[in-house]
Amino acid sequence: MLTNDRTAARSRAARRVLAGIASICCAAVFSVPVRADVTVPTGGSMTLDAGGLDLGCTDLIVAGTLHTDSAPVTNVRNVIIEVGGLIDAGSSNIAVGGNWSNGGTFTPGTSHVSFGDACGVDPAVISGNTTFHDVSFVSGTGKTWQFTANSTQTVQGALDIQGDVTDPLIFRSTSPGHDAFIAFLGTRTTTDLNVQDVEFVNPLDASESVSVPALSPLGLLVLLLLLSATIVGTSSRRLGQKSTWGNRQ
Repeated sequence: MLTNDRTAARSRAARRVLAGIASICCAAVFSVPVRADVTVPTGGSMTLDAGGLDLGCTDLIVAGTLHTDSAPVTNVRNVIIEVGGLIDAGSSNIAVGGNWSNGGTFTPGTSHVSFGDACGVDPAVISGNTTFHDVSFVSGTGKTWQFTANSTQTVQGALDIQGDVTDPLIFRSTSPGHDAFIAFLGTRTTTDLNVQDVEFVNPLDASESVSVPALSPLGLLVLLLLLSATIVGTSSRRLGQKSTWGNRQ
């Protein structure tokens, strides 16, 4: 009988220990904040308060309308503006660590969009045509940003690009041999940048170089044939005029 009592006591003690461990584990699990993508659905609208929005390296997906006013938007992994979506950026600062995909509308206001090293996305892709106010690309790790070939990013204010002398940040077109364009209307600061197939164009400065599209072999042949036809036609008219003038009395 004594043996049975001891066994039962040990069993109860073991259950209490296990229950204590389980409660600690559960408390640890539920004390960790769970973050998820922030989505503004089609037809929906969101206006941020002064405290702003910290996405904790999740995505900002806008299919409806987002008004940021002057609120900061930080630790964004990817910004996705879907067709019909609108971000009215006001005077906010928006910090993006990953991709920027604009299939809708971005109204820049006087905002600043900063692209950086956060969230571990490398390379990051900039797609669609967007007009920014101020925009910066800053990396100390040699990060690569790829711009969709034939797209144009327009910067109304300051364009600030800062890399590291030992690990320059890298700008690339998504399609080698096909340019992407960055048009800046204000100031541009560039340090430690390795560029390929990305053209910087200042529409207000005629001295800025603009790439000339290359002709395909077929296009070049057509151009030569048109030039030849023009030359032959001009020569024939001149000969006809000379003959007429020579026969005049």
